[in-house]
Amino acid sequence: MASRGGYRPQGSDGSDHWHRESIAWQYKISSINKWRLRFALFLHILLGLLMFGRCLPGISSAFGFTIVSLRRLDLPHPRPWEYAWLVSLFAAILGFRSTPQNNSFLLRQFVLGVVVFGLFPVFFGIFDVRNDIVAYFQTKSYTFEILGFPAVLLWTGFMVIALQLHMFSIYFSYVLLKAWKPRGTDKLKSK
Repeated sequence: MASRGGYRPQGSDGSDHWHRESIAWQYKISSINKWRLRFALFLHILLGLLMFGRCLPGISSAFGFTIVSLRRLDLPHPRPWEYAWLVSLFAAILGFRSTPQNNSFLLRQFVLGVVVFGLFPVFFGIFDVRNDIVAYFQTKSYTFEILGFPAVLLWTGFMVIALQLHMFSIYFSYVLLKAWKPRGTDKLKSK
């Protein structure tokens, strides 16, 4: 290619660019959405680490030992949907492993894991704390406190963030699966 002020082929003013090679759309889309999916999964794992720290007193007591420094925080006992949501971290790992080699099988497993262990626990959590949310906004009363904040507000904030992360992850996965689909399969199906 000629530089801005350098040599240009005879008879070409640079307007003949349409015949040059370009990157196919599926590779552009794949590159952009892989980055987006990895960023969403990174945030998912960060959120999971926060949830793991919040559930650690309940997990440690389930295994029969107590961490004294966690007892001092006086956290409410974790709810069942919080434990179920923690399993979605394994799905996030599958999502990370699917991107380097365009592994659509692992990406489908990730989507299934996020729906079952990510979205369903969040929807169950919304159903679980709906009365507490209404009571808090009507009378400013709450039952549990986490680090000096009303637990119902922290649970609601967590669920809103998790819901958005899961929806974006599913959308990016859908776009990637479409871009990774082998070409020519539509023609074979129509015959």
